[in-house]
Amino acid sequence: MTWEAQRVSFGSVAASYDAHRPDWPAATAAWLTGTEQGGPKAGRQLDVLDLGAGTGKLTSTLVAAGHRVTAIDPSEGMLAVLADSLPEVQSVIGSAEQLPFGDAQFDVVTVAQAWHWVDHEAAAAECARVLRPGGQLAIGWHLRSLAADSWVDELEALTGTPEYQGQESVRQRTGLTLPAPFGEVEHTTFEYGLELTPQTLAAVAATWSYVATREDRDEVLVQVEALGRRVADENGRLVMPHITYCHRARR
Repeated sequence: MTWEAQRVSFGSVAASYDAHRPDWPAATAAWLTGTEQGGPKAGRQLDVLDLGAGTGKLTSTLVAAGHRVTAIDPSEGMLAVLADSLPEVQSVIGSAEQLPFGDAQFDVVTVAQAWHWVDHEAAAAECARVLRPGGQLAIGWHLRSLAADSWVDELEALTGTPEYQGQESVRQRTGLTLPAPFGEVEHTTFEYGLELTPQTLAAVAATWSYVATREDRDEVLVQVEALGRRVADENGRLVMPHITYCHRARR
């Protein structure tokens, strides 16, 4: 399945994506915006563009922190879910490569779980254009932690892992470089545990683009749920460990 087909597959699973994908904790969002204690924008309310906002997983955390947030995504279906839960947020259908905004409108551009779906050179240029001088581009990914539990290795053996045409492997998102006019990229990590049941484990796997577009999708999801039942605790619960890789650079 092509990269283009995968990146436009999310609208059909928007409700499940919103229900089951990991949230973005306040501490993670604070670092991405530079508003953590001692950070370059500590204590400020910012104009934030959440690029590739999807259903608003990060958007909601940014709003709760008091920022003025604009959400943009190419998927009408994903943004419809966002609009239902965050009616106060301006949401715009559009692409990272041609942002429909004027110059120097935002203090921060955040990109959560979406940078691999854009043309990096064109998107970086557009982010630089819409950022104010000294503004910040911040990019983050939740990645499943393979070292923490052997069952996660087994999960990835069942579902596969994506290799995006013209993009980096999912396991190469631990580092990031950005072109000028962005300066040195700062990096940090956070730990995140996604609590699931066997049924919701299958539901979250169904939102992964490379699973959603498989011809044998239903068969794979049955196997994923069976794995979840086998590794769940006595209460039928399991935790999928993640490491959240975060990067930020100032314009």
